[in-house]
Amino acid sequence: MRCSAVIALCLALLSSSAIAEVKITRTPAAVSRKTFNPDRPPPEMPPLSGDEAAVTQSKFACGVKLDVEITQEGNAKPTAKIAGVDATLKLDVVEWLPTNVSPKIRAHEDGHRQISEHYYAQAEQSARDLAARYVGKTLDIASTDEKETQPIIQRAANEFCQEYLGKVEVPSQAAQEKYDQLTEHGRNKLSEKEAVKRSIAVASATTSTARPAR
Repeated sequence: MRCSAVIALCLALLSSSAIAEVKITRTPAAVSRKTFNPDRPPPEMPPLSGDEAAVTQSKFACGVKLDVEITQEGNAKPTAKIAGVDATLKLDVVEWLPTNVSPKIRAHEDGHRQISEHYYAQAEQSARDLAARYVGKTLDIASTDEKETQPIIQRAANEFCQEYLGKVEVPSQAAQEKYDQLTEHGRNKLSEKEAVKRSIAVASATTSTARPAR
């Protein structure tokens, strides 16, 4: 299983009188299952590699609107402060199963879905904790011209989404890879339930150790 490239949709809003607020919307995970002919897989399906018989595609998405308060006294350099964060989180999972799929392979791919949903269950709190750090953060701007300030706000929005995805998508991907190693892509006798449990435990320990201290 390989999760496709992360989608980070980041929007920024310039406001002159924003009120400090954090709003996190975690939409329900969208899960679908599609079948394909192994001899003629559809072009939109992720390519199989090695001995893979099926593939599960997970996409974590982050959309964020930053409310920024800009003030300036006389000819002094203006100041910009993030006063609010409004983030929308999404997860799309597609299980691609061959028409002749076996119960074992079906269960294996569903294990990938369970891993993605496990980390997505933590998404709201992760985004909320991150937003709390962003509110009050100052941005370095040279003027109040929207053409100059908007790219700076956009960059901050992008950084927010990248940090969020690092807290959710990165450990999920690590667990997915461990899951395939433990199960040999669904070919051995290890139960999917046990493999999911072990994969999450190993990935969580690994990502916690690798995370730099703040």
